[in-house]
Amino acid sequence: MQQKTIWRAVAEALAAEGVDHVFGLPGNPKHLVYDLTEHTPVEFVLVRDEKSAVSCAYAYARLKRRPGIVFSNPGPGITTLVTGMLEATSGSLPVIAIVNGVVQGQEGMGAFQELDAVSLMRPVTKWATRVTDPRRIPWVMERAFAIAMNGRPGGVFIEIPSDLADETVEMPAYRAGYRRHLARPAAQSVAAAAEALAAARQPLLWCGSGAVFSGAGPAVARLADAVGMAVMTTPGGRGIYPEDGPYAMGQTGLYFTEAGKRWFDEADLVVSVGSRLEAFSTNSWQFWPKDARFVQIDIDPETIGMNMRPDIALVGDAALALDDLSAALPPVDATARAGRLDKLARLKEDYRPKYEAGAQDDATPIRVPRVLAAVNRIFGRDTILMKENGGADLWCYYWPHYRVLDVDDCVPMGEQTAMSMGVIGAIGAKIARPDKKIVCFTGDGAMQMSLAELATAAELKCGVTWVVLNNHAFGWVQYNQLLGQKPFVATGFEVNSDFSEIARAQSCLGLRVERPEQIDGALNEALEANRSGVPALLDVQIEPHHYHEHFERVHRARIDH
Repeated sequence: MQQKTIWRAVAEALAAEGVDHVFGLPGNPKHLVYDLTEHTPVEFVLVRDEKSAVSCAYAYARLKRRPGIVFSNPGPGITTLVTGMLEATSGSLPVIAIVNGVVQGQEGMGAFQELDAVSLMRPVTKWATRVTDPRRIPWVMERAFAIAMNGRPGGVFIEIPSDLADETVEMPAYRAGYRRHLARPAAQSVAAAAEALAAARQPLLWCGSGAVFSGAGPAVARLADAVGMAVMTTPGGRGIYPEDGPYAMGQTGLYFTEAGKRWFDEADLVVSVGSRLEAFSTNSWQFWPKDARFVQIDIDPETIGMNMRPDIALVGDAALALDDLSAALPPVDATARAGRLDKLARLKEDYRPKYEAGAQDDATPIRVPRVLAAVNRIFGRDTILMKENGGADLWCYYWPHYRVLDVDDCVPMGEQTAMSMGVIGAIGAKIARPDKKIVCFTGDGAMQMSLAELATAAELKCGVTWVVLNNHAFGWVQYNQLLGQKPFVATGFEVNSDFSEIARAQSCLGLRVERPEQIDGALNEALEANRSGVPALLDVQIEPHHYHEHFERVHRARIDH
């Protein structure tokens, strides 16, 4: 047993767990910050807003496969965490928020910034708790890491009342929390799935965020190659397999391109790995291959059959389940496998003219596919795609107009699609993976929600590039008005931000791009700035309401319906 303060114990627990960064804002630095900086190697990353701390921790958790840590303060410092914690839990990512709470001795008396924070946080986390006895801190911290990481990962919230800060108590030494527990699926389920896979005419491996967090990329590649089948993903599963690989066929649901949808529609077996098959991944469960058998692999038993009842269910870690499936696979007919490989190649070749036309489009205002192709070509490999949420930047979801070239090099939002988290999360992505290039495509709507953090990126020397696809509107919402033949009300920006000027004012490179011939030069300049630790923002003036054909098809069908 040792005598220590509560925040000293928290700091030491974080260090013992291997935490290297904490994102947040201090109120009084005696709460956690001093103990972190004076007694541990953990770095405190100062952001301009609490929501930004969660955005950075979210991206960090995705890329590191370990908890991202957030620190904040009472009242509004807690309420501004809610959206990010909701996104983390929805997106199955371990984010732990530790907050300095209201004085315990004044609870219910109208204390300054008083809030029932635990009740607020329970719906958006896996576990929310308030520490009332400092001696419980070692246990609370152990449980926080274990709960955040195990089963389906998610958010954890810990509130520590501020009047406990100076109290010195005897505590046991901290023991690092349980690491992620991995389980294999039942042998009989594996055998049944392997038989179904070997007998399938046109199988599909459909990967979600659980496959990525499991580190199942090598297992996915092995199984796809053994069978000769397409690999498709939900937005959360992107990065599980290189999208220039022979089996890559893009994303599903709203994000189909013609090549992928043709394979999907004709599939006779779907093997889903680590996905809850939410609405956007299936276009509200409307897209499903007719009469296909369904094998579902997930670490969470409660996810099995949540939306679609599987013929065969494998409950276990994605990587282990896929390894077991490969080991149990009967001999695959070589002629059938070769035929599938040929069909995959033909489907891609059939789509090539559309992709190449977009990549070479000289239209003014600029069309987004031209920008995507240039980024892929100039930034190349080892580039993490940080996704945002909006109509124009949705183009980067459409493979092969943009291709994630390396395993793990994509950070999407979860099913909540909170705007601006991608823009800000790019900073957390760079801190997590300083060896990688970071590119975030964003609309001007989301960018305007994020501008304060440009200075954070510059201060931290985070060499990231934001490509603002500027159509002077909340374009997706406005497109629905266009389809419904309604006036553009409350969707356009008559006074729009001068993003390049704002970027320069915050010590970033800021460039305005108005013509296609300017794209390559601007990207090369951004890349060079990034290499020196200087963030770059490209304000690209794009054609309004130019979307991928499948995006338009889905939205028109909803209007017609």
